[in-house]
Amino acid sequence: MGSALNNGQAKERVKKLREEIWRLNRAYFIENRTDVSEDVRDALKQELIALEEQFPDLITPESPTQRVGAPLDGRLPKVRHLTPKESLTDAFSLEELIDWIDQMRRSLGDEKKEFKILCELKIDGLNISLIYEKEKQGMTYRYVRAVTRGNGIEGEDVTHTVRTIESLPMTIAINKKNVSLSGAKAPRFLEISGEVYMTKEALKKVNKALEEGDHFANPRNAAAGTVRQLDPAIAAERDLRMYCYGMNADASDALGLRTQKELMELLHESGIPTHRGWTLVSTVKDIQKFYEKAGKEREKLPFDIDGIVLKVNDRRIQHDLGSTAKAPRWARAYKFPAEQKTAQILDIVLQVGRTGAITPVAHLTPTQLAGTTVTRATLHNEDEIARLDVRIGDTVILRKAGDIIPEVVEVLPNLRPKSTKPFHFPKHCPSCGTELVRPEGEVAHRCPNENCAAVQQEKMEHFVSRYAFNIEGLGKETIEALIAEGFVDDPADLFSLTAEDFMQLPLFKEKKTENVLQSLERAKRVPLERFLFALGIRHVGRENAELLARRIAWPHRKLTVKERMQIATQETLFGPEEREVTVHAVQPTGILKTILDLGEERLAALHGIGDVVASSLMEWANNDDTEDLMQKMDDVGIVCIQSEGSGLPQIFEGKTFVLTGTLPTLSREQARQMIKDRGGNVSGAVSKKTDYVLAGDDPGSKLEDSKKLGVKIIDESEFKKMNNEL
Repeated sequence: MGSALNNGQAKERVKKLREEIWRLNRAYFIENRTDVSEDVRDALKQELIALEEQFPDLITPESPTQRVGAPLDGRLPKVRHLTPKESLTDAFSLEELIDWIDQMRRSLGDEKKEFKILCELKIDGLNISLIYEKEKQGMTYRYVRAVTRGNGIEGEDVTHTVRTIESLPMTIAINKKNVSLSGAKAPRFLEISGEVYMTKEALKKVNKALEEGDHFANPRNAAAGTVRQLDPAIAAERDLRMYCYGMNADASDALGLRTQKELMELLHESGIPTHRGWTLVSTVKDIQKFYEKAGKEREKLPFDIDGIVLKVNDRRIQHDLGSTAKAPRWARAYKFPAEQKTAQILDIVLQVGRTGAITPVAHLTPTQLAGTTVTRATLHNEDEIARLDVRIGDTVILRKAGDIIPEVVEVLPNLRPKSTKPFHFPKHCPSCGTELVRPEGEVAHRCPNENCAAVQQEKMEHFVSRYAFNIEGLGKETIEALIAEGFVDDPADLFSLTAEDFMQLPLFKEKKTENVLQSLERAKRVPLERFLFALGIRHVGRENAELLARRIAWPHRKLTVKERMQIATQETLFGPEEREVTVHAVQPTGILKTILDLGEERLAALHGIGDVVASSLMEWANNDDTEDLMQKMDDVGIVCIQSEGSGLPQIFEGKTFVLTGTLPTLSREQARQMIKDRGGNVSGAVSKKTDYVLAGDDPGSKLEDSKKLGVKIIDESEFKKMNNEL
């Protein structure tokens, strides 16, 4: 058809073809409607391909033919999220839901508060954030990036594979009739959250094309593996799908979205794929009905679900409830009961953790459980073994706790062999032979030997793990070999290793050695909160490490020019002028000195820390080996990176601000960061819990709301004065 057309006619035909292909794709992928056969859709696409080959000047990035780009030539780059990603708190029973509702009522100070809850299916896929950037004119947004959840702060850039998803529009137009900008400017970026998944039927086709040993265990694994492919052509062949369900709060606020329902409708009307099976309910009884219906129908669905998601509909209430360090208080994942299977216990082995805690682990006959082959399951502690009366040789019922960790839930005594004997918890460490201790009030036994080889191994693995130093190439076997060869005694020794050291280890060639050494060199500049977590101090997990990094005024210096150059540049969506922040260097020895100077009482008084963590910190700081380790880390060149603002006096602790209008000299992001750096919270809506409304020009409806509720209104000059004086 293309050969008979001139350029003008081809341009018009191409435009119509793109519009029709998108309309048919939307009907098929989003609205579950088949207007034409798949052959017809393919024929239209082939015609478009032919026209674009003849008239290459008509090719545009958003054309359906341009979904597949060139393969990447290396690993996926890391990208910071626009806003930190949160995870949902799980609930497994009706009682837990009732407790959640009661918690929200107490937080809002209204014991009789009624909520409208939006219920939706919890699709078992890979969480992805889509970034759309506003074009200069109008309310059209263009797809620019897709990022995996990662650690919540940064994820992997998978723009090239996600763009192959046919249901995903490359541009979206926000209908101004559906939004109320309330005096605010239209947001520059929309960060839309969703789940990339693969249908059960698509998984069968993918596995059929793979060697048997390379088969994916379930659709989620297949989706995750496909999204991370370097070659987008492979992703395009595998029929990935996506459903979206969220948008970053700043953009939602700017668009004037008042409810979760309005958000879902806006996404759908804009062409973003959403699952239309959600419903709005008012009672726990209705939630349970939706949950039970989803459970009955899950096998008939074309994709996997592992429960339902519940969200408070009113976004003002969402803002008032806020979030913990990890999860929103206004949402829950109501999970289906874990799939249960049976297996026989072949042995019970003690596993030594990084803090010396001893965990009994059951070794099992291989069993397929929730899509994976399980050969081990935790027995938790001695008390749990006694409660279950679990023995070697028993047949047991298994489940995955939270759909992740296999655990033994019940013994089937009728299948017990006559020769079995009760299991007696050993009195000595299986690694070093030291007598185990069980501290008063605790359920776990511990090995008190700090030089225990198993403890050292676990500490080292924790140190290099994903949320700590994140050093690639140092797996369990490599660390075990390094310790066995006497190359490392503690984590600081890792940074003194040479190429010659690694080349003596099994499976290490020049390229692998070079990659590990580069990873070690990059890791010498580590965010302060990651360093504190990596130390493996008891009770200092990721959340407490972040609190300590922010709450304490650590001694610091400015980075040298050379050190700045050594910090790996992270690709972001912002220009350098918008992302530029002052960073400081904190020395490991300075961290130890600061903790000793503060003392247990002052540490415990820090908001969110408390007595238990403070006691553990002091125990670590007063250990004879800690000073030597911190000095070694100084000597090998480890520097903890801290953004300016961390460690500032927490003058706004417990205070909630609402921002409205345009400030004279500060951007909203600058004002928001100043509040958060000083311990405050920023909400998107005014309520009786709001302490201050920071108002600029063209403030909109929030100013009127604050006057009605009697909330204190301040301007930028007063805000700056508070920062300087308090």
